[in-house]
Amino acid sequence: MPRLYFDANASAPPHPEAVEAVRQAMAEDWANPTSTHREGQRARFLIEEARRGIAGALAVAPGELVFCASATEALHLLLRGLQPALWDRPAAVFPGEHSACLNPLRDWSRISWLPEVPPECGTVVQMAANNETGILYTMPVVLDAVRIKDCAQAWGKLPVDLSDCDAAVFSGHKMGGPRGAALLWMRPGLPWEAVMEGPQERRRRGGTEDLPAILGLGSAARHLTERQQMNAALAPLRDAFETEVTTWGRDIEVIGLGSPRLPNTSCLLFRGRNGEALQASLDLAGFAVSTGSACHSGSVKPSHAITTLGYSLEEARSVLRFSMLPDAQPSEVEALVAAIKLLT
Repeated sequence: MPRLYFDANASAPPHPEAVEAVRQAMAEDWANPTSTHREGQRARFLIEEARRGIAGALAVAPGELVFCASATEALHLLLRGLQPALWDRPAAVFPGEHSACLNPLRDWSRISWLPEVPPECGTVVQMAANNETGILYTMPVVLDAVRIKDCAQAWGKLPVDLSDCDAAVFSGHKMGGPRGAALLWMRPGLPWEAVMEGPQERRRRGGTEDLPAILGLGSAARHLTERQQMNAALAPLRDAFETEVTTWGRDIEVIGLGSPRLPNTSCLLFRGRNGEALQASLDLAGFAVSTGSACHSGSVKPSHAITTLGYSLEEARSVLRFSMLPDAQPSEVEALVAAIKLLT
Protein backbone atom coordinates (compact mmCIF):
# COMPACT_ATOMS: atom_id res chain seq x y z
CA MET A 1 0.00 0.00 0.00
CA PRO A 2 1.38 3.49 -0.82
CA ARG A 3 2.15 5.77 2.10
CA LEU A 4 -0.64 8.11 3.16
CA TYR A 5 0.05 11.62 4.41
CA PHE A 6 -1.98 13.07 7.29
CA ASP A 7 0.34 15.89 8.36
CA ALA A 8 -0.80 18.79 6.18
CA ASN A 9 -0.52 21.27 9.06
CA ALA A 10 3.23 20.65 9.18
CA SER A 11 3.71 21.12 5.44
CA ALA A 12 1.70 20.46 2.31
CA PRO A 13 2.86 19.60 -1.22
CA PRO A 14 3.13 22.65 -3.48
CA HIS A 15 0.53 23.20 -6.14
CA PRO A 16 1.72 21.98 -9.58
CA GLU A 17 1.60 25.52 -10.94
CA ALA A 18 3.73 26.69 -8.02
CA VAL A 19 6.29 24.01 -8.82
CA GLU A 20 6.37 25.12 -12.45
CA ALA A 21 6.69 28.77 -11.47
CA VAL A 22 9.68 27.95 -9.25
CA ARG A 23 11.28 25.82 -11.98
CA GLN A 24 10.85 28.49 -14.64
CA ALA A 25 12.17 31.25 -12.43
CA MET A 26 15.26 29.25 -11.50
CA ALA A 27 15.93 28.43 -15.15
CA GLU A 28 15.03 31.74 -16.80
CA ASP A 29 14.43 34.59 -14.33
CA TRP A 30 17.42 34.27 -12.04
CA ALA A 31 18.61 37.89 -12.30
CA ASN A 32 18.84 40.10 -9.22
CA PRO A 33 15.62 42.13 -8.87
CA THR A 34 17.61 45.09 -7.52
CA SER A 35 19.72 45.38 -10.68
CA THR A 36 18.85 48.19 -13.08
CA HIS A 37 19.52 46.33 -16.33
CA ARG A 38 16.76 44.72 -18.38
CA GLU A 39 17.10 41.29 -16.79
CA GLY A 40 16.97 42.71 -13.29
CA GLN A 41 13.99 44.87 -14.11
CA ARG A 42 12.10 41.88 -15.51
CA ALA A 43 12.73 40.09 -12.22
CA ARG A 44 11.48 43.17 -10.35
CA PHE A 45 8.34 43.29 -12.50
CA LEU A 46 7.60 39.63 -11.76
CA ILE A 47 7.96 40.18 -8.00
CA GLU A 48 5.64 43.16 -8.03
CA GLU A 49 3.15 41.29 -10.18
CA ALA A 50 3.09 38.48 -7.59
CA ARG A 51 2.74 41.05 -4.81
CA ARG A 52 -0.26 42.65 -6.51
CA GLY A 53 -1.94 39.30 -7.00
CA ILE A 54 -1.51 38.21 -3.38
CA ALA A 55 -2.57 41.64 -2.11
CA GLY A 56 -5.75 41.34 -4.14
CA ALA A 57 -6.50 37.96 -2.59
CA LEU A 58 -6.03 39.44 0.90
CA ALA A 59 -7.85 42.71 0.10
CA VAL A 60 -4.88 44.86 1.15
CA ALA A 61 -2.64 47.33 -0.67
CA PRO A 62 0.38 45.75 -2.40
CA GLY A 63 2.78 48.14 -0.69
CA GLU A 64 1.68 46.83 2.72
CA LEU A 65 3.11 43.34 2.05
CA VAL A 66 6.67 42.28 2.83
CA PHE A 67 8.02 39.05 1.35
CA CYS A 68 9.90 36.97 3.93
CA ALA A 69 11.50 33.53 3.96
CA SER A 70 9.21 32.06 6.63
CA ALA A 71 6.43 32.96 9.03
CA THR A 72 9.00 32.64 11.82
CA GLU A 73 11.11 35.36 10.21
CA ALA A 74 8.01 37.49 9.63
CA LEU A 75 7.05 37.27 13.32
CA HIS A 76 10.57 38.14 14.43
CA LEU A 77 10.75 41.13 12.07
CA LEU A 78 7.35 42.34 13.21
CA LEU A 79 7.76 41.93 16.95
CA ARG A 80 11.38 43.10 17.14
CA GLY A 81 10.48 46.08 14.99
CA LEU A 82 7.64 47.02 17.35
CA GLN A 83 9.68 46.41 20.51
CA PRO A 84 11.32 49.86 20.85
CA ALA A 85 7.91 51.55 20.93
CA LEU A 86 5.85 48.97 22.79
CA TRP A 87 8.07 46.71 24.90
CA ASP A 88 7.38 48.58 28.16
CA ARG A 89 3.60 48.26 27.82
CA PRO A 90 1.88 44.95 28.63
CA ALA A 91 1.38 42.50 25.78
CA ALA A 92 -1.56 40.09 25.73
CA VAL A 93 -0.62 36.87 23.94
CA PHE A 94 -2.48 33.68 23.11
CA PRO A 95 -0.98 31.08 25.50
CA GLY A 96 -0.89 28.36 22.83
CA GLU A 97 1.13 30.48 20.41
CA HIS A 98 3.97 29.01 18.42
CA SER A 99 7.51 29.47 19.74
CA ALA A 100 8.21 31.58 16.64
CA CYS A 101 6.06 34.22 18.32
CA LEU A 102 6.91 33.57 21.97
CA ASN A 103 10.69 33.73 21.49
CA PRO A 104 10.93 37.35 20.27
CA LEU A 105 8.65 38.40 23.14
CA ARG A 106 11.11 37.22 25.81
CA ASP A 107 12.64 40.69 26.17
CA TRP A 108 9.31 42.47 26.65
CA SER A 109 8.62 43.77 30.14
CA ARG A 110 5.19 42.22 30.82
CA ILE A 111 3.34 39.37 29.13
CA SER A 112 -0.24 38.41 29.97
CA TRP A 113 -2.05 35.41 28.59
CA LEU A 114 -5.28 35.84 26.70
CA PRO A 115 -8.15 36.08 27.47
CA GLU A 116 -6.69 38.33 30.17
CA VAL A 117 -6.07 41.81 28.74
CA PRO A 118 -4.24 44.05 31.23
CA PRO A 119 -4.75 47.82 31.50
CA GLU A 120 -2.64 49.89 29.09
CA CYS A 121 -2.12 46.85 26.89
CA GLY A 122 0.01 47.84 23.90
CA THR A 123 0.15 44.62 21.85
CA VAL A 124 -2.22 41.73 21.27
CA VAL A 125 -1.07 38.56 19.52
CA GLN A 126 -3.69 35.97 18.57
CA MET A 127 -3.52 32.86 16.40
CA ALA A 128 -6.34 32.64 13.88
CA ALA A 129 -6.11 28.84 14.09
CA ASN A 130 -3.99 26.67 16.34
CA ASN A 131 -1.61 24.43 14.41
CA GLU A 132 -1.97 21.49 16.80
CA THR A 133 -5.61 21.46 17.88
CA GLY A 134 -7.13 23.20 14.88
CA ILE A 135 -9.23 25.39 17.20
CA LEU A 136 -10.20 28.76 15.70
CA TYR A 137 -9.91 31.99 17.68
CA THR A 138 -11.25 35.52 17.30
CA MET A 139 -9.26 38.68 17.81
CA PRO A 140 -10.20 40.46 21.06
CA VAL A 141 -11.24 44.09 20.80
CA VAL A 142 -8.53 46.13 22.53
CA LEU A 143 -8.41 49.88 22.01
CA ASP A 144 -5.05 51.60 21.48
CA ALA A 145 -3.18 48.32 20.97
CA VAL A 146 -1.40 46.87 17.95
CA ARG A 147 -3.34 43.72 17.10
CA ILE A 148 -1.29 40.97 15.46
CA LYS A 149 -2.90 37.97 13.82
CA ASP A 150 -0.92 34.76 13.22
CA CYS A 151 -2.50 33.37 10.04
CA ALA A 152 0.18 30.77 9.30
CA GLN A 153 -2.14 27.81 9.80
CA ALA A 154 -5.43 29.36 8.68
CA TRP A 155 -4.33 30.65 5.27
CA GLY A 156 -5.50 28.32 2.53
CA LYS A 157 -7.91 26.48 4.82
CA LEU A 158 -10.29 29.34 5.66
CA PRO A 159 -10.97 32.84 4.35
CA VAL A 160 -8.74 35.29 6.21
CA ASP A 161 -10.24 38.56 7.48
CA LEU A 162 -7.76 41.31 8.29
CA SER A 163 -10.29 43.95 9.28
CA ASP A 164 -9.86 43.15 12.98
CA CYS A 165 -6.06 43.46 13.15
CA ASP A 166 -3.16 45.78 12.33
CA ALA A 167 -0.55 43.24 11.24
CA ALA A 168 -0.47 39.58 10.23
CA VAL A 169 1.89 36.84 9.12
CA PHE A 170 1.31 34.11 6.54
CA SER A 171 3.16 30.89 5.67
CA GLY A 172 3.54 29.71 2.08
CA HIS A 173 4.37 26.03 2.42
CA LYS A 174 1.17 25.20 4.30
CA MET A 175 -1.16 26.55 1.57
CA GLY A 176 0.32 25.09 -1.61
CA GLY A 177 3.29 27.38 -2.00
CA PRO A 178 6.98 26.49 -1.70
CA ARG A 179 9.11 26.70 1.42
CA GLY A 180 11.14 29.88 1.47
CA ALA A 181 8.21 32.23 0.89
CA ALA A 182 6.03 33.89 3.51
CA LEU A 183 4.33 37.22 4.11
CA LEU A 184 4.33 40.02 6.65
CA TRP A 185 1.43 42.46 6.36
CA MET A 186 1.44 45.73 8.28
CA ARG A 187 -1.19 48.44 8.30
CA PRO A 188 0.38 51.84 7.53
CA GLY A 189 1.26 53.99 10.52
CA LEU A 190 2.42 51.31 12.94
CA PRO A 191 5.28 52.31 15.30
CA TRP A 192 7.59 49.83 13.57
CA GLU A 193 11.31 50.11 12.90
CA ALA A 194 13.26 47.99 10.44
CA VAL A 195 15.57 45.47 12.12
CA MET A 196 17.05 43.85 9.01
CA GLU A 197 18.74 46.67 7.11
CA GLY A 198 18.87 46.69 3.34
CA PRO A 199 17.31 48.47 0.36
CA GLN A 200 15.00 45.59 -0.56
CA GLU A 201 11.28 45.41 0.24
CA ARG A 202 11.08 49.19 0.67
CA ARG A 203 13.87 48.98 3.26
CA ARG A 204 11.78 46.74 5.50
CA ARG A 205 13.61 43.45 4.96
CA GLY A 206 17.16 43.37 3.64
CA GLY A 207 18.52 40.62 1.40
CA THR A 208 18.05 39.74 -2.25
CA GLU A 209 14.49 38.56 -2.76
CA ASP A 210 14.02 34.85 -3.44
CA LEU A 211 12.33 35.29 -6.80
CA PRO A 212 11.52 31.58 -7.45
CA ALA A 213 9.91 31.14 -4.03
CA ILE A 214 7.95 34.39 -4.36
CA LEU A 215 6.64 33.47 -7.80
CA GLY A 216 5.70 30.02 -6.51
CA LEU A 217 3.78 31.67 -3.68
CA GLY A 218 2.05 33.97 -6.13
CA SER A 219 1.01 31.01 -8.27
CA ALA A 220 -0.37 29.12 -5.27
CA ALA A 221 -2.30 32.19 -4.11
CA ARG A 222 -4.26 32.19 -7.36
CA HIS A 223 -5.84 28.92 -6.23
CA LEU A 224 -6.75 29.98 -2.67
CA THR A 225 -10.52 29.99 -3.23
CA GLU A 226 -10.43 26.50 -4.73
CA ARG A 227 -8.19 25.26 -1.91
CA GLN A 228 -10.44 26.74 0.77
CA GLN A 229 -13.47 25.06 -0.79
CA MET A 230 -11.68 21.70 -0.88
CA ASN A 231 -10.66 22.05 2.75
CA ALA A 232 -14.18 23.06 3.80
CA ALA A 233 -15.49 19.87 2.21
CA LEU A 234 -13.27 17.82 4.55
CA ALA A 235 -15.29 18.67 7.69
CA PRO A 236 -17.78 15.77 7.31
CA LEU A 237 -14.91 13.36 6.65
CA ARG A 238 -13.09 14.62 9.76
CA ASP A 239 -16.26 14.28 11.84
CA ALA A 240 -16.85 10.73 10.62
CA PHE A 241 -13.25 9.83 11.47
CA GLU A 242 -13.59 11.20 15.00
CA THR A 243 -16.97 9.55 15.56
CA GLU A 244 -15.57 6.16 14.55
CA VAL A 245 -12.45 6.18 16.72
CA THR A 246 -14.25 7.50 19.80
CA THR A 247 -16.90 4.73 19.73
CA TRP A 248 -14.41 1.93 20.41
CA GLY A 249 -14.43 2.42 24.17
CA ARG A 250 -10.65 2.90 24.28
CA ASP A 251 -10.59 6.27 26.09
CA ILE A 252 -9.86 8.33 22.98
CA GLU A 253 -10.85 12.00 23.24
CA VAL A 254 -11.17 14.67 20.56
CA ILE A 255 -9.44 17.82 21.79
CA GLY A 256 -11.43 20.88 20.83
CA LEU A 257 -14.64 19.01 20.09
CA GLY A 258 -17.51 21.48 20.10
CA SER A 259 -15.26 24.45 19.30
CA PRO A 260 -14.92 25.97 15.83
CA ARG A 261 -11.98 24.18 14.22
CA LEU A 262 -10.06 23.86 11.00
CA PRO A 263 -12.03 21.48 8.78
CA ASN A 264 -9.04 19.24 8.09
CA THR A 265 -7.68 18.79 11.63
CA SER A 266 -8.29 16.18 14.34
CA CYS A 267 -6.31 16.32 17.56
CA LEU A 268 -6.84 13.09 19.48
CA LEU A 269 -5.88 12.19 23.03
CA PHE A 270 -5.12 8.47 23.34
CA ARG A 271 -5.31 8.46 27.12
CA GLY A 272 -2.89 6.00 28.75
CA ARG A 273 -0.83 5.50 25.60
CA ASN A 274 2.50 6.94 24.52
CA GLY A 275 1.92 9.33 21.63
CA GLU A 276 5.44 9.10 20.24
CA ALA A 277 5.32 5.30 20.21
CA LEU A 278 1.93 5.32 18.48
CA GLN A 279 3.15 7.85 15.94
CA ALA A 280 6.17 5.68 15.17
CA SER A 281 3.97 2.60 14.79
CA LEU A 282 1.69 4.42 12.36
CA ASP A 283 4.74 5.62 10.44
CA LEU A 284 5.94 2.04 10.06
CA ALA A 285 2.44 1.09 8.91
CA GLY A 286 2.61 3.73 6.17
CA PHE A 287 0.86 6.73 7.72
CA ALA A 288 2.48 10.13 8.27
CA VAL A 289 0.93 11.77 11.35
CA SER A 290 2.28 14.10 14.01
CA THR A 291 2.62 14.28 17.76
CA GLY A 292 1.93 18.02 17.47
CA SER A 293 3.77 20.91 15.89
CA ALA A 294 6.47 19.70 13.51
CA CYS A 295 8.81 22.25 15.10
CA HIS A 296 8.46 20.47 18.46
CA SER A 297 7.89 16.84 17.51
CA GLY A 298 11.54 15.98 18.05
CA SER A 299 11.38 17.20 21.63
CA VAL A 300 10.40 15.13 24.65
CA LYS A 301 8.78 18.23 26.17
CA PRO A 302 4.96 17.98 26.04
CA SER A 303 3.15 20.53 23.91
CA HIS A 304 2.22 23.74 25.73
CA ALA A 305 -0.65 24.16 23.26
CA ILE A 306 -2.25 21.11 24.89
CA THR A 307 -1.39 21.83 28.52
CA THR A 308 -2.76 25.37 28.30
CA LEU A 309 -6.15 23.79 27.59
CA GLY A 310 -6.05 22.17 31.03
CA TYR A 311 -4.59 18.78 30.14
CA SER A 312 -1.82 17.24 32.23
CA LEU A 313 1.74 16.69 31.04
CA GLU A 314 1.05 12.96 30.87
CA GLU A 315 -2.03 13.53 28.73
CA ALA A 316 -0.12 15.90 26.45
CA ARG A 317 2.34 13.08 25.76
CA SER A 318 -0.57 10.95 24.54
CA VAL A 319 -1.80 13.29 21.79
CA LEU A 320 -1.60 12.81 18.03
CA ARG A 321 -2.60 15.29 15.34
CA PHE A 322 -4.17 14.16 12.08
CA SER A 323 -4.36 16.89 9.43
CA MET A 324 -5.72 16.01 6.00
CA LEU A 325 -4.57 17.35 2.65
CA PRO A 326 -7.28 19.14 0.62
CA ASP A 327 -7.73 16.15 -1.70
CA ALA A 328 -7.97 13.50 1.06
CA GLN A 329 -10.24 10.61 0.10
CA PRO A 330 -12.67 8.60 2.28
CA SER A 331 -10.81 5.40 1.40
CA GLU A 332 -7.59 6.87 2.80
CA VAL A 333 -9.29 7.84 6.04
CA GLU A 334 -10.82 4.35 6.28
CA ALA A 335 -7.34 2.85 5.96
CA LEU A 336 -6.09 5.17 8.73
CA VAL A 337 -8.99 4.17 10.98
CA ALA A 338 -8.21 0.49 10.45
CA ALA A 339 -4.53 1.07 11.34
CA ILE A 340 -5.38 3.00 14.50
CA LYS A 341 -7.82 0.32 15.60
CA LEU A 342 -5.19 -2.35 15.10
CA LEU A 343 -2.49 -0.46 16.97
CA THR A 344 -4.55 0.72 19.94
